[in-house]
Amino acid sequence: MRAKAEKLKQIEQRDVGKSNLKEKKERNQNEALLEAVKARNIRLSETTCEDEISASEGLGEFFLERLSSENPHGARLNLDNQGRLSWPVLLLYPEYAQLHFISAFHEDSRFIDHLVVMSGETPSWDLEQKYCSDNLEVYVEDEDRAELYRVPAKGTLLQVLQHHRYFVKALTPAFLGPSAAVTMATDLSGTLVCGDGLRIQ
Repeated sequence: MRAKAEKLKQIEQRDVGKSNLKEKKERNQNEALLEAVKARNIRLSETTCEDEISASEGLGEFFLERLSSENPHGARLNLDNQGRLSWPVLLLYPEYAQLHFISAFHEDSRFIDHLVVMSGETPSWDLEQKYCSDNLEVYVEDEDRAELYRVPAKGTLLQVLQHHRYFVKALTPAFLGPSAAVTMATDLSGTLVCGDGLRIQ
């Protein structure tokens, strides 16, 4: 009986040790992700989580905790073997209350590459066929200024994430698809752009 109890205790200690190693490995991976985000000067929005961040904890600690959980779609920020990031990304179509979810948008990928694939088939909700390959535009919103900025289709995700007007919320970058409501926006270089694509210097 005593031998059986000792064996069970050894198994329990082994399991606790494995669990501790797994937690330590995950924490190290998350710290590497945080460092990669900081090194790229990508700004994370604090407004979505202000209430959850204590003064002593700070955004970095909160970020590390958030990385431990996946989003509802099962995707999360990832750092590959070459030290490059892949983000879960939302492309929103507010006019139709629809979205596209990209589970792993590599930071060096261009928007146009994803948009061409997504526009291969017209969505059933797009009866007017606004979201076709001829109308491939994406916007970001500057909520502080209540302005929209057009994302360069040939630009990479990293270029947009590094822009001084863009903040990543909830560790998932989100972008707006073209909409009839978008009559005038500014591109990320600061050039005013009308809804028809005309650039105004």
